[in-house]
Amino acid sequence: MAQDDVPVVRWSDFAPRFRWTQGEHVALVGPTGQGKTTLALEILPLRGHTVIVATKPKDKTLNGLAGDGYRRIEQWPPPNSDANRVLLWPKWKGPLDTRRQADVLRNAMLNIFAEEGWCIFADDVQYLTDMLGLRRMLDMLWLQARALGISVVAATQRPRAVPRAMWTQSTHLFIWGTNDEEDLKSLGGFGGVSTKKVRGIVAELPKHHALYINTRDRRMAVTKSER
Repeated sequence: MAQDDVPVVRWSDFAPRFRWTQGEHVALVGPTGQGKTTLALEILPLRGHTVIVATKPKDKTLNGLAGDGYRRIEQWPPPNSDANRVLLWPKWKGPLDTRRQADVLRNAMLNIFAEEGWCIFADDVQYLTDMLGLRRMLDMLWLQARALGISVVAATQRPRAVPRAMWTQSTHLFIWGTNDEEDLKSLGGFGGVSTKKVRGIVAELPKHHALYINTRDRRMAVTKSER
């Protein structure tokens, strides 16, 4: 599975050594059902003020977050100014609600940019960019928000379908296995890490396992969330 110099590390051993500074971005890429949201929910408690952006009509995983201390809201800002765990879930019953959904999320991102210090988890970047037209807003967060202490945790199914800044501006990458040739071709340019090596490992990853890459110090490991 992994090459000799890329260790396979149990999540219980990996997580305590995972160092994520406020302002650093995280990218998660992999097919549906592989564990992107699960892993994101593992690391989000490391941040202080966190907002999860939900866009699907239904999501069993996110529905259960109330028990983890998240306050569900449909508009920004939260009614309680002290809220530091927020699930922003604009009402969406059909395609006619898409424009309103985009307006709610755009307003939230603008306010978060002004407030500073938040961590934003976007569970489907392709939907936000292609369907809601929020590409420029996300680019602004990736490119400019680091100095303001804003972290973006961005997830997507297909690496070729998202803005390049999601890769180039993220310090921490988690990539799940795929054999799709087009997706494998899109994997590259990760801060000097060998593209050939990354593609070789990702093509052989078992289900639910992810390749971790730190784009700043070039450390790599294979792990699996155990939540």
